[in-house]
Amino acid sequence: MYLASFTFTVAVLPVLLLCYYFIPAKGKTAFLLVCSFLIYAWGAPVRALYLLAYLGFDYGMGLLLEFARPHRTTSTFLLGGSAVLQVAVMTTVREFAAAGGLLFPFGIAIYTLQGLGYLIGIYRGRHPASRNFLHLALYLSFFPMLYAGPVVNYLEFNEQMQKRQCNIICLSEGLALFIQGLAEKVVLADTFGYMFRELRAAGSLSMLTAWLMTISFAMYLYFELLGYSEMARGLGKAFGFDLPKNFNHPFFTPSITSFMQSWNITLLLWFQTNFRHFLFGKVEKKWQKYAVIILTWVFIGGFYGMRVQFLLWGLAIGVLVTIEQLVIAPLLNQRYLLGMIYTALLMQFVWVLFFAENLTEVGYVWRTMLGFGSGIADQNGLYFFTSYIALILLGLYVATDLFRNISDRIGTTAFGRAVDRLKPIWHGLLMIFCLASMLYGERAAGLWLLL
Repeated sequence: MYLASFTFTVAVLPVLLLCYYFIPAKGKTAFLLVCSFLIYAWGAPVRALYLLAYLGFDYGMGLLLEFARPHRTTSTFLLGGSAVLQVAVMTTVREFAAAGGLLFPFGIAIYTLQGLGYLIGIYRGRHPASRNFLHLALYLSFFPMLYAGPVVNYLEFNEQMQKRQCNIICLSEGLALFIQGLAEKVVLADTFGYMFRELRAAGSLSMLTAWLMTISFAMYLYFELLGYSEMARGLGKAFGFDLPKNFNHPFFTPSITSFMQSWNITLLLWFQTNFRHFLFGKVEKKWQKYAVIILTWVFIGGFYGMRVQFLLWGLAIGVLVTIEQLVIAPLLNQRYLLGMIYTALLMQFVWVLFFAENLTEVGYVWRTMLGFGSGIADQNGLYFFTSYIALILLGLYVATDLFRNISDRIGTTAFGRAVDRLKPIWHGLLMIFCLASMLYGERAAGLWLLL
């Protein structure tokens, strides 16, 4: 069951919250675990078998790793074997599911990463193995995080599990954040997704159509992932957990480096902590440092999918980040506007690797974006440009913090304080609009769930 579904929002969530706040504190963890499995397996109970297998494996391997930790060679072999096995299973299952041979286990990449992070933490002595199966199971299967993260550190989640507070303030703040994320998903992401599919379905592309297509895809992917992440943070807050922020206004940043540091933050942090630093430690030579950066980004591309295009996407990001740090970082830092233009334009070419079916389509779209397609503009491109320019501007406004200072200043005025007191009404109206969009709007399939 998707978080952004009418059934979950109207029927499941109110009952879940009502029960959670009235059951005794000792039963809340077990209640959330049962609910997580029921929601994950909704409509396809077989899907829960994937999750159960990972839970059992990580629980047993964690205990075994702690027992073998004094023996460095044995523990290293166990951890390496566990990582290879879990990544191989994840890749195989995803490929068979994409080909129609298996039921697609959405969220498998999230709980694979969190499980590996948990085992690496035991290996490095950051925390002991969990003896409480319920706590570990909830960490790996907490349903708000399974869709798009954020990826959470086990030690942080476990500490919050022991100290979480559930009160009316947490509930109200959590629901407000959930509604905000829901609007980003069903209003913005779904509309940009519809726009992207319609533009891509056009036979031949003009330069204008190609740019609109890549912009709509970038905005779709951003609001899709952001929406689910904010919904997860909102639900986490309502249940007493403070989940980390996963996106920090990446658009209009002055470099590819700063863009990616603000995009899927917890995923990048996981790879930096559990992959780059763990496997390579402290590298001394400069060429080794940048080789490790490029390799890390190739693996991040593999997280999204094992197709050649995703690996090339990671390779392109790694190479661009390396070039920036070696050559043009001083210029970008001194010329902020130039850096924004450079990043915005270059990222549109990079996103093509993310959605193209093959390298032939990548080359075709790139050539068209440079003006070597079916002219500068066509009727289809002009129609979408005039019809959706307001949406694009709204998306850019929501996706950036360029006007944050203005908003902050207005918030200190009498008018701003009056608007702030009306927030419950605005959130209620926004919720009604989201429900109407889910019922009657054009629903875009979550492309990222199929990656």
